[in-house]
Amino acid sequence: MKKVQIGVRVSHEDAEFISKLQIDGANTPSDKLRAIIEDARRKAESSQDFGVSFRTMKSELSPIIEHLKRFEHEQNVRSGILERILEWMPEFYAYVMTSFPIDDQKSLPEYEKVVTAKIFSIFESLIQLELSSRQQSYGDTVLQDHIKPLARLIEIINHVPVKREENQ
Repeated sequence: MKKVQIGVRVSHEDAEFISKLQIDGANTPSDKLRAIIEDARRKAESSQDFGVSFRTMKSELSPIIEHLKRFEHEQNVRSGILERILEWMPEFYAYVMTSFPIDDQKSLPEYEKVVTAKIFSIFESLIQLELSSRQQSYGDTVLQDHIKPLARLIEIINHVPVKREENQ
């Protein structure tokens, strides 16, 4: 592939930022600028393709997951909660990014339905962790702190008739 030379003037702040920016395999300002452009292109393309979007989000989360796993290994602890959420996020992100019906407002109800189902799937998954006999979080009551108020809201909803406007 033939390369095209581009000259760029940047502020001192941006030049300092680029010099401190850590990008694997990119050492010079030119290398870093090429990596930034490649990343921007990948993000633009990922908004149209589920697989690319999924891989992009997994890649974005990878340093966080690595840091988390290192911490858990060193401290001999584990968070099933964070593990499930971080595992769930790429698929959710990919669906949200690639399935939004930009030019088809008639598809918005289906989009809303699927996004809501995906959100509730992670809620259900997290609630299932609470049923486990093993502690699934760093703290004793992380899930319970959220489940009890949610259970109260659900109880109220189940006993109060929900009125819908005719226009919806």
